[in-house]
Amino acid sequence: MEEETWELRLYVAGQTPKSVTALANLKKYCEQFLKGRYQIEVIDLLQNPQLAEGTRSWPSPTLVRKVPEPIRKIIGDLSNQERVLVALIFVRWKINKGMKREVPTSLAGTGKIVPAQPVSAAQTPLNELVHYVLHLYITGVTPNSTRAVINLKEICEHYLKDRYELLIIDLYQQPELASRDQIIAAPTLVRKHPQPLRRLVGDLSDRERVLASLGIASA
Repeated sequence: MEEETWELRLYVAGQTPKSVTALANLKKYCEQFLKGRYQIEVIDLLQNPQLAEGTRSWPSPTLVRKVPEPIRKIIGDLSNQERVLVALIFVRWKINKGMKREVPTSLAGTGKIVPAQPVSAAQTPLNELVHYVLHLYITGVTPNSTRAVINLKEICEHYLKDRYELLIIDLYQQPELASRDQIIAAPTLVRKHPQPLRRLVGDLSDRERVLASLGIASA
């Protein structure tokens, strides 16, 4: 199956230090994570003012992801790699055994498999190890949302190798899901499977609390 080509548009206002840095960072990330599967269009609004319609309220530089949808924007010189990856790559993202999208190697789904109940894997038959379905509701690339994504990935990477599906839902992009799924704060992590359903609000920095909530042994 042919991989999707990413279409990225970088709006700058001349060759300012921030604009130059943003372009260099963007090229670096694309070569590292999307090699052969991206197109970058740089639009200098000083040289092409007619293209500024609808973008006048955006600070410069601004990166826009046109494809894949939904459209995403991130402002700044793109020096914060984790923030850029969260904004552009982990918006709606699923990983499970047998279905992996190409994502940064350092953040791919790897780690240790443990049972749902708080006992060690060594004490539990293999057929009792369960598949986890996790939904993380975030609001854009706020600091709390970014930390929650990174912390959750580290936990899944360490404890649930090939035994989980993770869906990250940006409520800025899909606000109707907040009401439908009864989400009153963000970030919120929901364990959909195994049952019963469990919720945890916050940036997921307290690993022991996250593990206890998910029913994962910390040992």
